[in-house]
Amino acid sequence: MTRDRSGEAAAIFTSHGVLDAVTTVLAARAVGPNAEANPVVRELLAMGELATIVGICACVAVAAAAWPTAADAVDAPGWIGFAIATVGAIVAVVNLVVVVA
Repeated sequence: MTRDRSGEAAAIFTSHGVLDAVTTVLAARAVGPNAEANPVVRELLAMGELATIVGICACVAVAAAAWPTAADAVDAPGWIGFAIATVGAIVAVVNLVVVVA
């Protein structure tokens, strides 16, 4: 069943891309880039804040763009996409906790 999954894809990009990228940079400012668990993101942080945001957003854009096709291939219910986006929002909240702690 093919359905419009653009809302799911946009939510995934917004939470895992934009929100995570910006809050990751803020957390790195607060505690230093070496505290980042992901070695790829650590390397991006070493290249600069703009490189980090662009790199994260670019990778997530590819995944979010592929989401409708992948989700349709396995006939995933719509709530799965929004659950994935919710995980991204939770990651952003944790990053913000690091900033204010």
